[in-house]
Amino acid sequence: MSDSGTRRILVIQALPGIGDMVWHVPFIRAICQFEQVRCVDILAEKRSMTDQIFATEGLVSEAIWLDDFLHGKKRLRSILRLAKYLRSKHYQRVWILHYSFSWALAALLAGIPSRFGYGLGAQRLLLSGGNYLSKNDAALHPIDKAVKLLALNGLDVGDIAPSIPVSADNKASIEHRFKAMPRPWFTFGIGATDHGRQWGVRNFTDLAKVISNHYGGSIFLLGGRAEVDMAEQIKNSMDSEHSATVVTIIAYPIGELCALLNMSDYFVGNDSGMLNLSAAVGTPSIGLLGMVYRSIDNHRIADDKRNIYAVFPNDQRHQQEREFNVSYMHQISVASVGLKLQQLFEKHSAEVRQDRAASAT
Repeated sequence: MSDSGTRRILVIQALPGIGDMVWHVPFIRAICQFEQVRCVDILAEKRSMTDQIFATEGLVSEAIWLDDFLHGKKRLRSILRLAKYLRSKHYQRVWILHYSFSWALAALLAGIPSRFGYGLGAQRLLLSGGNYLSKNDAALHPIDKAVKLLALNGLDVGDIAPSIPVSADNKASIEHRFKAMPRPWFTFGIGATDHGRQWGVRNFTDLAKVISNHYGGSIFLLGGRAEVDMAEQIKNSMDSEHSATVVTIIAYPIGELCALLNMSDYFVGNDSGMLNLSAAVGTPSIGLLGMVYRSIDNHRIADDKRNIYAVFPNDQRHQQEREFNVSYMHQISVASVGLKLQQLFEKHSAEVRQDRAASAT
């Protein structure tokens, strides 16, 4: 592969969350391989934590933050400011993995000669060539949009299940810090981008008690600074014997979180970035999916092949009558999550027994 300093490629991925960027990891790899460069630059939002997600693998040379160019309601001024910055980078090509007209316009004004993108609506007028998505593709899930665009332009994505490498240094750091904590390790992703995806203190607390009584081990509570009080409430609700095995993990760097998730035996959490990170580092991950999504989205949100084992609301009788994009998190019971965890625990135990039997022969 050539040095990215001699051929510069930009990728625009403007979906805001950590999970959104995790979904796009296979596409970034495919673009690097197709363009024959070691790394690309990515234009994204800060809360996607793009720089940290790709830090170990080194596929991203610079994360450019959209947030730095968006000021107030003056969109045209923001576009011009962004275009000026992009022009200074002398990119040869941009891949726009988003439907945005604005960011395609910034790429045009920046003088990027080769501009590939979805081409939906007016965005098509700003692209330089390549194959576009059709009008019928507008309703596709974002993952399927990216897969189709890249395939139409000759890129081999391969396995679209995201995988993120974990650095040996981060694993050693986690091992040293928590080596005294008893196994198995359970991580809870208690954070959520909005209230509609939040399972709540009481449910996580009751699940923690079930796990401590039935499996023992340790429970790690993962969240951001907004979850400090929530984590403390869960920990303080445990009895003195089990409280010592509950660890609060707040605002850790992504690299260390990936190491902890990778070294954990199981994950349970809200539909969030932590759920997607956990699955991407190979840990069996139970996702609490209480939002009603379009049927075409479900195969991407809940996918056993991605290590995501979904628990949906208990009452499925009126699923067709439910309102789209409304939360039913309150209908996900602790018992249903405990059953899913038991199934995974038994499956894992059987696989371990099989591996031991195979190694003995």
